[in-house]
Amino acid sequence: MHNKEHFSCRGVQLIQRLLLFALTGGILLLLVEIRFEHSAVMGEKWQSWIPCIYLPVLLLLIPIAMVFFRKFGQKMLIVMFSGLMAVGLLGFWFHSKGKPIAKVWHVIATDLEQPGHVKVSEDEEDTTPPVLAPLALMGLGSIGILVCLLASKEMNSKINNASGTLSRSETNDKADL
Repeated sequence: MHNKEHFSCRGVQLIQRLLLFALTGGILLLLVEIRFEHSAVMGEKWQSWIPCIYLPVLLLLIPIAMVFFRKFGQKMLIVMFSGLMAVGLLGFWFHSKGKPIAKVWHVIATDLEQPGHVKVSEDEEDTTPPVLAPLALMGLGSIGILVCLLASKEMNSKINNASGTLSRSETNDKADL
Protein backbone atom coordinates (compact mmCIF):
# COMPACT_ATOMS: atom_id res chain seq x y z
CA MET A 1 0.00 0.00 0.00
CA HIS A 2 2.84 2.39 0.87
CA ASN A 3 4.49 1.88 -2.56
CA LYS A 4 1.18 2.51 -4.30
CA GLU A 5 0.74 5.83 -2.43
CA HIS A 6 4.35 6.79 -3.23
CA PHE A 7 3.86 6.00 -6.93
CA SER A 8 0.58 7.90 -7.01
CA CYS A 9 2.21 10.93 -5.36
CA ARG A 10 5.16 10.82 -7.78
CA GLY A 11 2.75 10.57 -10.73
CA VAL A 12 0.82 13.61 -9.57
CA GLN A 13 4.07 15.53 -9.10
CA LEU A 14 5.13 14.65 -12.65
CA ILE A 15 1.78 15.77 -14.06
CA GLN A 16 2.03 18.95 -11.99
CA ARG A 17 5.47 19.76 -13.37
CA LEU A 18 4.41 19.02 -16.96
CA LEU A 19 1.39 21.28 -16.57
CA LEU A 20 3.57 24.04 -15.11
CA PHE A 21 5.97 23.71 -18.08
CA ALA A 22 3.02 23.92 -20.47
CA LEU A 23 1.72 27.00 -18.64
CA THR A 24 5.16 28.57 -18.83
CA GLY A 25 5.19 27.99 -22.59
CA GLY A 26 1.75 29.56 -22.89
CA ILE A 27 2.85 32.58 -20.87
CA LEU A 28 5.95 32.93 -23.06
CA LEU A 29 3.89 32.88 -26.27
CA LEU A 30 1.43 35.36 -24.79
CA LEU A 31 4.32 37.65 -23.82
CA VAL A 32 5.59 37.64 -27.41
CA GLU A 33 2.11 38.52 -28.67
CA ILE A 34 1.57 41.24 -26.04
CA ARG A 35 4.97 42.82 -26.76
CA PHE A 36 4.11 42.88 -30.47
CA GLU A 37 0.62 44.32 -29.95
CA HIS A 38 1.71 46.86 -27.33
CA SER A 39 4.80 48.07 -29.22
CA ALA A 40 2.85 50.86 -30.92
CA VAL A 41 1.56 52.35 -27.66
CA MET A 42 4.46 51.74 -25.26
CA GLY A 43 5.71 55.29 -25.59
CA GLU A 44 2.24 56.76 -25.12
CA LYS A 45 0.56 54.70 -22.39
CA TRP A 46 2.28 53.51 -19.23
CA GLN A 47 -0.37 50.81 -18.77
CA SER A 48 1.00 48.87 -21.72
CA TRP A 49 4.20 48.21 -19.74
CA ILE A 50 2.43 46.30 -16.93
CA PRO A 51 2.23 42.90 -18.66
CA CYS A 52 5.50 43.52 -20.50
CA ILE A 53 7.29 43.75 -17.15
CA TYR A 54 5.27 41.28 -15.09
CA LEU A 55 5.38 38.37 -17.54
CA PRO A 56 9.20 38.23 -17.95
CA VAL A 57 9.60 38.41 -14.16
CA LEU A 58 7.08 35.59 -13.85
CA LEU A 59 8.95 33.55 -16.48
CA LEU A 60 12.19 33.97 -14.52
CA LEU A 61 10.64 33.04 -11.17
CA ILE A 62 8.59 30.01 -12.22
CA PRO A 63 11.63 27.69 -12.65
CA ILE A 64 13.02 28.81 -9.28
CA ALA A 65 9.67 28.13 -7.61
CA MET A 66 9.50 24.73 -9.30
CA VAL A 67 12.91 23.75 -7.91
CA PHE A 68 11.82 24.67 -4.39
CA PHE A 69 8.20 23.58 -4.86
CA ARG A 70 7.89 21.65 -1.59
CA LYS A 71 9.63 24.23 0.60
CA PHE A 72 8.16 27.54 -0.53
CA GLY A 73 7.71 27.29 -4.30
CA GLN A 74 4.09 26.21 -4.23
CA LYS A 75 3.05 29.26 -2.21
CA MET A 76 5.28 31.47 -4.34
CA LEU A 77 3.63 30.17 -7.52
CA ILE A 78 0.15 30.71 -6.09
CA VAL A 79 1.04 34.33 -5.29
CA MET A 80 2.58 34.84 -8.75
CA PHE A 81 -0.38 33.30 -10.58
CA SER A 82 -2.72 35.44 -8.46
CA GLY A 83 -0.68 38.43 -9.61
CA LEU A 84 -1.10 37.26 -13.20
CA MET A 85 -4.86 37.22 -12.68
CA ALA A 86 -4.67 40.76 -11.28
CA VAL A 87 -2.66 41.91 -14.32
CA GLY A 88 -5.32 40.35 -16.58
CA LEU A 89 -8.09 42.09 -14.68
CA LEU A 90 -6.27 45.42 -14.92
CA GLY A 91 -5.75 44.88 -18.64
CA PHE A 92 -9.44 44.13 -19.06
CA TRP A 93 -10.25 47.39 -17.25
CA PHE A 94 -7.78 49.42 -19.32
CA HIS A 95 -8.79 47.82 -22.63
CA SER A 96 -12.44 48.54 -21.89
CA LYS A 97 -11.55 52.14 -20.96
CA GLY A 98 -13.18 51.75 -17.56
CA LYS A 99 -16.47 50.50 -18.99
CA PRO A 100 -16.15 46.69 -19.03
CA ILE A 101 -19.86 45.83 -19.15
CA ALA A 102 -20.61 48.28 -21.96
CA LYS A 103 -17.61 47.15 -24.01
CA VAL A 104 -18.37 43.44 -23.57
CA TRP A 105 -21.97 44.10 -24.56
CA HIS A 106 -20.69 45.98 -27.63
CA VAL A 107 -18.54 42.99 -28.61
CA ILE A 108 -21.42 40.55 -28.16
CA ALA A 109 -23.92 42.76 -30.01
CA THR A 110 -21.52 43.30 -32.91
CA ASP A 111 -20.80 39.59 -33.16
CA LEU A 112 -24.49 38.72 -33.17
CA GLU A 113 -25.44 41.40 -35.70
CA GLN A 114 -22.61 41.13 -38.22
CA PRO A 115 -19.90 38.61 -37.41
CA GLY A 116 -16.52 39.88 -38.52
CA HIS A 117 -17.57 43.55 -38.82
CA VAL A 118 -16.66 45.77 -35.89
CA LYS A 119 -18.62 48.98 -35.52
CA VAL A 120 -16.46 51.92 -34.52
CA SER A 121 -18.15 54.69 -32.56
CA GLU A 122 -17.58 58.30 -33.49
CA ASP A 123 -15.68 58.93 -30.24
CA GLU A 124 -13.33 55.97 -30.70
CA GLU A 125 -10.25 55.54 -32.80
CA ASP A 126 -10.13 52.86 -35.45
CA THR A 127 -7.49 50.98 -33.43
CA THR A 128 -9.35 49.98 -30.27
CA PRO A 129 -7.63 47.42 -28.06
CA PRO A 130 -9.20 43.96 -27.92
CA VAL A 131 -11.45 44.07 -24.86
CA LEU A 132 -11.43 40.38 -23.97
CA ALA A 133 -7.76 39.62 -24.76
CA PRO A 134 -6.43 40.39 -21.24
CA LEU A 135 -8.76 37.76 -19.83
CA ALA A 136 -6.34 35.17 -21.26
CA LEU A 137 -3.99 36.19 -18.45
CA MET A 138 -6.75 35.58 -15.93
CA GLY A 139 -7.33 32.15 -17.44
CA LEU A 140 -3.65 31.18 -17.30
CA GLY A 141 -3.41 32.47 -13.74
CA SER A 142 -6.41 30.47 -12.57
CA ILE A 143 -5.11 27.32 -14.27
CA GLY A 144 -1.74 27.89 -12.58
CA ILE A 145 -3.36 28.17 -9.15
CA LEU A 146 -5.35 24.98 -9.73
CA VAL A 147 -2.20 23.14 -10.83
CA CYS A 148 -0.39 24.30 -7.69
CA LEU A 149 -3.25 23.12 -5.49
CA LEU A 150 -3.31 19.74 -7.22
CA ALA A 151 -2.32 17.13 -4.64
CA SER A 152 -1.32 19.66 -2.00
CA LYS A 153 -1.50 18.31 1.54
CA GLU A 154 -3.92 21.04 2.61
CA MET A 155 -6.24 20.34 -0.31
CA ASN A 156 -6.16 16.58 0.23
CA SER A 157 -6.89 16.94 3.94
CA LYS A 158 -9.83 19.27 3.16
CA ILE A 159 -11.18 16.76 0.64
CA ASN A 160 -10.72 13.88 3.10
CA ASN A 161 -12.35 15.86 5.90
CA ALA A 162 -15.26 16.83 3.68
CA SER A 163 -15.79 13.25 2.50
CA GLY A 164 -15.45 11.97 6.08
CA THR A 165 -18.03 14.47 7.26
CA LEU A 166 -20.30 13.50 4.39
CA SER A 167 -19.93 9.83 5.20
CA ARG A 168 -20.81 10.41 8.86
CA SER A 169 -23.85 12.52 7.97
CA GLU A 170 -25.02 9.91 5.46
CA THR A 171 -24.63 7.26 8.15
CA ASN A 172 -26.70 9.37 10.57
CA ASP A 173 -29.37 9.91 7.90
CA LYS A 174 -29.62 6.17 7.28
CA ALA A 175 -29.86 5.54 11.01
CA ASP A 176 -32.79 7.97 11.22
CA LEU A 177 -34.72 5.93 8.63
